[in-house]
Amino acid sequence: MGLKQRIAVALAIALAIYGVALGTGTLLYRTGVIATGATHNNCADFRAQLAAQRGVSEQDVPQSDVAAATAQCLTGHTLTKWEAFRSEYLLWSAWPALICALVFLAWPAWAGVLERQEAAGRGDQGRPGEGMA
Repeated sequence: MGLKQRIAVALAIALAIYGVALGTGTLLYRTGVIATGATHNNCADFRAQLAAQRGVSEQDVPQSDVAAATAQCLTGHTLTKWEAFRSEYLLWSAWPALICALVFLAWPAWAGVLERQEAAGRGDQGRPGEGMA
């Protein structure tokens, strides 16, 4: 397969993955069931914050205090349906598509590296079926 064909297939892979994610997001958005709550990215690292406020090590902060602070944070963060659609489906869906396309493009080179390593290993240890007679 030539480079142009590989690029075309990689683009098709990326578009298919992005299309599935975008279609799912659109369906959730249009039906009104898209999640609008906060994620772990919005409410993270309360153990360190509580430890700094109290002047103690992070290990001395009770898990119940961390859980309470996290719960309070999660209830305070909400997105509009459009914000949730835009951030989770329009933007973040592009990453898996891009990664899969890049892996597809890099695979022949990576396979070549692995084949050369195997060949070098056989050269050091003899060829299969030879030796110990």
